[in-house]
Amino acid sequence: MKYYVAIWGIIFALITGLTFKPSLVKAEQNQSEKNYEEADLKNGALLYDNWMKLTKAKPEGNHPLYPPTSKKSGKSTWRCKECHGWDYIGKDGRYSKGSHFTGISGVFDVQSEKPEVIYASMKDNYAKHNFSEYLSDSEIWDLVKFLREGQAPIEAAIDSNGQGKGSMASGKLLYDSQCASCHDMDGNKIDFKSKKDGIQGVGWLANDNPQESIHKIRWGHPGSNMPSIIADKNLTEQDAIDILTYSQSLENK
Repeated sequence: MKYYVAIWGIIFALITGLTFKPSLVKAEQNQSEKNYEEADLKNGALLYDNWMKLTKAKPEGNHPLYPPTSKKSGKSTWRCKECHGWDYIGKDGRYSKGSHFTGISGVFDVQSEKPEVIYASMKDNYAKHNFSEYLSDSEIWDLVKFLREGQAPIEAAIDSNGQGKGSMASGKLLYDSQCASCHDMDGNKIDFKSKKDGIQGVGWLANDNPQESIHKIRWGHPGSNMPSIIADKNLTEQDAIDILTYSQSLENK
């Protein structure tokens, strides 16, 4: 009797498993789609820049995947941009050499990946790429949305010498109307570094690191009131490139 009960228990489990498993999978897919749809693109871009500044999280030591032979240490090694670059192409872009070199690939190609796959990659203990200890599920979805929808090809914005490919005239009009109220007409109201070397303002950053500049022009700066040209001002990628191009004409004090 016990034998038959056990057999029927197995059969029942198989039948119910076959009956309910597809519905569970569908429910998970629907939830992922909902999470992705509700994700905040701008916040994802700011998290990519410096998620620690937004979350106040303080991870200890170096990121597990940060190469021991590379030159940075501590919190900076946990920033997405530190390994994958401001230009999103990692070892194939600006960070192909110098103090930020890691040899790690970029993330530009993940735009075509399914959202749930990218999400899973950022909670992957096995691959040592699990950010769930520091980021909420919604913040991880914000990052997913940025990675799929917020990246733009760096070669469209700057040439091989780091010069903006936009219109100087259009850039000036946009800078004067969108940026000057905070940075002044000369771009030197806010000092990004240290006054011991003179004021390092908009012109300095646009020339020293145009890849970083175009990211911040497009999406803003984490922990500040800087608006996003794309998300807040409803301007275009070309407008951002024009602003970068004009910004490179501004001089430091």
